[in-house]
Amino acid sequence: MAKKEIVTYGNPVLRQRAEEVRAVDKDIMRIVHDMIETLEDGGVGLAATQIGIPKKIMLIDLSKSGEEKKITLFNPAIVYRSFEETEFEEGCLSVPDVWGIVSRPKSIKLKGTLPGGSTILIDADDYFARVLQHEMDHLDGRLFIDFLDQDDRDKNKERIEEILDANRKKLGKICL
Repeated sequence: MAKKEIVTYGNPVLRQRAEEVRAVDKDIMRIVHDMIETLEDGGVGLAATQIGIPKKIMLIDLSKSGEEKKITLFNPAIVYRSFEETEFEEGCLSVPDVWGIVSRPKSIKLKGTLPGGSTILIDADDYFARVLQHEMDHLDGRLFIDFLDQDDRDKNKERIEEILDANRKKLGKICL
């Protein structure tokens, strides 16, 4: 296992749609173990794209927020979204030190495959539903900042520009 660097806003991989995991082999499980180690430093969820790997893999670990929900999913898909939405302040490891209010469905049903190969249907509400949706966005090439209102965009503009500037220097190009 190895802790991986979190890819930050401006890196083109964050805007890619992740590819399906065709087989859970030792290479895929190595990615999962790297993601587990990476998530230990902070955050409640991580998508493989956030460590530069465009594969449909997500980890959720709500133990830092007082809930004992930990799950690894391959090829997750939201199959139901409630009409009722809630607003909550979100942040993201890939957009460090940026926060804003995002409205999301209050409850969802998400289907995915567990590491052992069985399929699971998760009924999630409130915070758990929010975290799952946030990670699904990563797998679809979206970021929470895409959903911010103008006030939150303005409030975070300077920090977002700093992140983009750092990636321009690091990568030599940018993809918004």
